[in-house]
Amino acid sequence: MLNLPVYLRGNTYYLHTRVLGKQVKKSLGTSDKKTAMMLAGQLLAQIFPMVIRRYEIDLHRGVLKSDGPEDHARMLVALETLGKLSPHAPSPPGGPLKARVGLRLPEVVEKFFQLKKQLRPATVLAYKNTCNEFAGFINNPMVDEIDISDVTRYQDHLAKFNTTRTIDNKIGVLNSVFNFAKKQGYYFKDNPAAGRKLMTNQQRAKGGFAIFEVEDLQKVFGSEFQNWKKKDPDFYYVCLLALISGCRVSEITSLLAENLRLTPVHHIKIKDSKTQAGVRSVPIPQIFMEELREFYKQKTGKEQIFKYKLRLGKGSGTAVGQKFGRHLDKIGIENDQLVFHSLRKFFNDFCMKNDIAFEPRCQVMGHEIDNVNVGIYTNEFSIEQLEKIFPPVQKKILSLIP
Repeated sequence: MLNLPVYLRGNTYYLHTRVLGKQVKKSLGTSDKKTAMMLAGQLLAQIFPMVIRRYEIDLHRGVLKSDGPEDHARMLVALETLGKLSPHAPSPPGGPLKARVGLRLPEVVEKFFQLKKQLRPATVLAYKNTCNEFAGFINNPMVDEIDISDVTRYQDHLAKFNTTRTIDNKIGVLNSVFNFAKKQGYYFKDNPAAGRKLMTNQQRAKGGFAIFEVEDLQKVFGSEFQNWKKKDPDFYYVCLLALISGCRVSEITSLLAENLRLTPVHHIKIKDSKTQAGVRSVPIPQIFMEELREFYKQKTGKEQIFKYKLRLGKGSGTAVGQKFGRHLDKIGIENDQLVFHSLRKFFNDFCMKNDIAFEPRCQVMGHEIDNVNVGIYTNEFSIEQLEKIFPPVQKKILSLIP
């Protein structure tokens, strides 16, 4: 009999060797030495002189696993050869089993985005980064081997370097991906990331970005800010446009010349947004639109209105947000919850307090309305209708600052 690195541990034989500097221990799932030698021979034939193959054959426990189609094919060849060499080898309990083709979490994420093509590149990258980080932390097993304890350990690991909000965001990503895996038949257990939020919705709301008070807003757009009109007009107009439109910074910085519309009324057309509801038209007071167009005319040959470039995974508004933060520090506003996004919150709050109804506010803000009566049984407001509602309030906002 061949001298193979096969050893008996308890009642089961194991293959124990080193391949390319890595230790390999595999249960051969049998207490019969002849069968163990044949199984070991087949395994060694598959792993030398190449790399370790990832399929698993355990006839004693009735387990057959493979890592993708190619690995699945190699495993079937090994099973066929084993059957020819050892017609009396033990069968799995309950009769022959079909080999199972498994996926790992990064592969599930790829399938997730093949079907959800509408998501922004930054969202795609954030999901991939989180899932790759999680998979690496738990040594990238088959997705059906992941359980709730893995998510718990990952949360404990994240707590060493991240805020509670960030931990919840990352676990929320895993929750979405595992829900998808269950629906598509890649995962059959309970979602291990479901119900794992550390913060309540109320805590998240209170811990989020604050809303500017009028007094702070007047300080923000005071004489120090007016200097930016000459020093950095891109920054100047992005901030003002956020103040009177409620648009997200990434929506503003990605505007093209064709998105500035003069007919049927003065408005901007948002085509690049984080949600479907964010694709919308926002009325703009004529006086501000004319000034914005004059600013753009100086950029001969430029298609993009503002100078900010898209950074992979960061959007095109990161530089604006950072500069706005430095501006707040300089003028003595030291509230960490007041950020560029607070301008968007101020716009919505100011419109509400000036009696603009919920539905048109949601449409202009790009918020989904989870209500059958509104979402299904009504049409959107036309831009002509929005013009009658918003410009008077927008002019009122502009009158608050120099």
